[in-house]
Amino acid sequence: MATLPDARGVDRVRSALLAWYATDHRDFPWRGTLDPYAVLVSEVMLQQTQAARVAERFPPFMRRFPNAESLATAPTAAVLAEWSGLGYNRRALSLRRAAATVAERGWPRDIEGLMALPGVGPYTARAVASLAFGIPAGVVDTNVRRWLVRRFNVADAPRALQVLADALARSGTGAEVMTWTHATMEFGADVCRARRPRCMTCPIADGCPSRDIIRPVPVTRQAALRGSRRAYRGAAVRMLGAADGNRMTSRALRAGLAADAGRIGPAVDDRDWERLLAGLERDGLIHRSGGFIGLGTATIGE
Repeated sequence: MATLPDARGVDRVRSALLAWYATDHRDFPWRGTLDPYAVLVSEVMLQQTQAARVAERFPPFMRRFPNAESLATAPTAAVLAEWSGLGYNRRALSLRRAAATVAERGWPRDIEGLMALPGVGPYTARAVASLAFGIPAGVVDTNVRRWLVRRFNVADAPRALQVLADALARSGTGAEVMTWTHATMEFGADVCRARRPRCMTCPIADGCPSRDIIRPVPVTRQAALRGSRRAYRGAAVRMLGAADGNRMTSRALRAGLAADAGRIGPAVDDRDWERLLAGLERDGLIHRSGGFIGLGTATIGE
């Protein structure tokens, strides 16, 4: 495997990618903002969710909860209902807890402090640090990982990739830090794609050892959705989010899931139904009260 590029090689790659991004990138509603709250919301939404879907859900979520304080004080049912369609609903609850921490203590302004927020891991912390606070930190998501491995022939190992990404990021200052982070992610998603890389129009193709070679960079594939625990959980939360008052009787919710069997999976028996509800309740996604199943945790008076 190759060693890290020298300073001249770093500058060459950076200049070419930044020039490309300036004229050829997708416009998403979270790009261009320096608001750490907006950045955090977008990054949490983008975890395991396609950017096109996030582009639809991000604006209404931000209108409903425009800052950390509004999200921190919102009922969990309202947060989950607004999150509907993004999947992995526990992310919404972790985001709300992070907002509560920020509302109380203010924003951490380094990677370690950001990682201490609920639900924020190394990747998300680095993304917020670079996009909101101008900290030149390398951000390695699935798309960045793929083009770094291909372009620099570096070992497909987290530590090696992070060292390389940091070396590339550290050359930037000021507003260029945010632009660089967006450019690295956009390049992997739009040019150095997994199946059909656009080598003919690649701005950093010169000297690339993988040029015109579809070098696979394996990723963990999710199991089929239909019939999975995730499918039933997601459908239950989605139905409650659309229901009047965000609550339904157990019978109605169960019937709704059965009616959508073609997409979700076959109707569950009594034992699996209780397991499903118990798991959702344990995770704070539902509560049971007075014969009804409500979205989120119980509020005063229920």
